[in-house]
Amino acid sequence: MFLITHGIALILPLAVIEGPVVSVLAGFLSAQGDFHWYWALCLLVCGDLIGDGIYYWIGRSGRASLTGLGKLLRMRAHVTTAVQCGLRCNAVKMLFIGKWTHSIGGIVLVGSGMVRLMLVNLLATVPKSAVLFALGYFADSYFKLFERHVLLATIVLGALGGASILLVFRKDLRPRGCEISPAAMDPDGIGE
Repeated sequence: MFLITHGIALILPLAVIEGPVVSVLAGFLSAQGDFHWYWALCLLVCGDLIGDGIYYWIGRSGRASLTGLGKLLRMRAHVTTAVQCGLRCNAVKMLFIGKWTHSIGGIVLVGSGMVRLMLVNLLATVPKSAVLFALGYFADSYFKLFERHVLLATIVLGALGGASILLVFRKDLRPRGCEISPAAMDPDGIGE
């Protein structure tokens, strides 16, 4: 296998390209004794942060290009005060959801670069990489068990993910100081 032959040196560049799959694979190979687990996990976290930094940089430096793309797609260019306040108040929640769902992570990171929100990415990256690494590490001895119960695990994890998203978006979890005034909800001042 190419990854075993070239060792741990390939983990970082591969983790930048495709972090979750490489995390599970590196965990599995660490359990086999091909890698030292602590070096592999450190390289996975670094690769994930580099990849996230690239998405953030695209959003931050390509703001004009991405705004032009939004106009082409007939999206509103003006962001209301209410939306800006909502983004700032929920930035950490959105980043965690983006990191843990894998399907919208790139969009969330590009968006955080566009609106120049501070990233607290390390708080989401370390546990995500550790969980995926542990999945690969312990899959070595429990492969048959995983194989038999993968559907049940998918349903349980999907339900937990859905419940987490609902919990995050509950109105009473909004941080203090982020209340949106009625005037901010109606930027044109038209009212009803």
